[in-house]
Parts: sequence; C-alpha cells; structure tokens
Amino acid sequence: MTKESGDDLVPITEAAQLLNTTEEVVLMMLEKKELQGNNINGAWYVDRSSLDLCDISKTVETARQEGCGICGSSCGSGC
Repeated sequence: MTKESGDDLVPITEAAQLLNTTEEVVLMMLEKKELQGNNINGAWYVDRSSLDLCDISKTVETARQEGCGICGSSCGSGC
C-alpha cells in the first residue's frame, strides 16, 4: 500500500512482525511518535522507512517499566 506522496506503508500487523513485537507495541510507538504512520479508514499503517530508524529495544524496555499506555498499567502482553 502506498500513500499519494509515494511513501511505502505497511499494516501494523506486518510492522509488528518486522519488528518482532506486538501490534500493541507498534500502536504505542505510533502514539509516542517513535514510528510514523497514518490511520486510513480506521486501520493503522506504518511508514516503512520509519521502521528502519526505530529502536525497538528502548521502546519495549519503557513499556515494561511504565506500562503500555493502552491499558494504563503493565499489561503483560509482551510489550
């Protein structure tokens, strides 16, 4: 899938697989602006180029310490 600007986008499911993490972590990363993406018709897509720049280990450690931000506490979902 591509945006009109030509940037390559991948669904969050694929982004999670590429980062070897969960969709919840990818959503958290989007919320914290650690990844770039767009919500298109209710579905999130991640800019493929931002996947190359992200530091997944830092994000996962922060999630373990602070909770994922989705459920408001340490959710135990692996993030």
